Amino acid sequence: MQKIISQYFNEFSTMSEASHTAVVEIAEREGIEMDKIILATSFCFDELNHHQAKMKLPITQGTFIMGGLAGFPFVGEIGLTAFADHIPDNGAALFIFGSHIGISASGEVGKVKRVGQHRHTNTCGALMLVQEHVLSSSVHKIDPVDHSGFQAEFLALRLSPMASEIRKSEVPILKTTHLVYDEIENEILKLIINSKNLQGDFPIYILGGIVINTDETLPNYFSQKVFRKVR
Repeated sequence: MQKIISQYFNEFSTMSEASHTAVVEIAEREGIEMDKIILATSFCFDELNHHQAKMKLPITQGTFIMGGLAGFPFVGEIGLTAFADHIPDNGAALFIFGSHIGISASGEVGKVKRVGQHRHTNTCGALMLVQEHVLSSSVHKIDPVDHSGFQAEFLALRLSPMASEIRKSEVPILKTTHLVYDEIENEILKLIINSKNLQGDFPIYILGGIVINTDETLPNYFSQKVFRKVR
C-alpha cells in the first residue's frame, strides 16, 4: 500500500504515527504530561476519518470536532469559543486538520473499499459533487433560506476561482483535495489568531495535512504539510 501511496505523496506516515509524534513533541517542549493536551480536529465527517481503529489518535478525553464537509471548520468562532473552555489547566491545545482522499489497494485515486462493501466507492462523494459543481457552468449562489446545501455551496464558491487549475490537473480530485486543504489551514489559522478566548497562557499547536484513506481495515495515512506552534 505504501508503494502505491508514494506515487502521489512524497512523504507520509500512518495517521497514528503523525499524531502521536506531535503530542509527544508538544509534551516535551512544554514540559507537560500528554494527557494535558486536548485535541480539536477538523476532518470531513466521513466515518473513515473518525474510525478509531484506522485513525488511532492519541486521545484520553475525546476530541473536539470542528470539521464539516471536506474538513472545513464550519463550527467557526462560536465553536472555537466553546473549545477554549475545555483546555486543561496548565495544558495545551493541538488542532489536527486536513482534507482527505482515498487510494485503493489497486491504486485508484478517490476510491476506497469500505468494510462490508463489495465495491469501491468515492471516498468523499460530497467533495466529488462540489468539484462537479465548480467545473460546471452553473451559477454558484447560496440560498439563505435553504440551509441543506450551504456547506457544499460555500466550498464551491471558495474553489470556483481555481476551476481552471483543477480542470487542467492530471488527477482533478487530488488537486481539489490539496486546494481544499489550503482553505482549511487558512481558516483554522484565522480562527485561532482572531479568537479572544484563545489568548490565555496555554500554548497552541497545529498539525495539518492530507488524510489518505485506504481499503477496509488498512490504516489511514497522513501526508503532513504543517506542524508548528501558533503561539
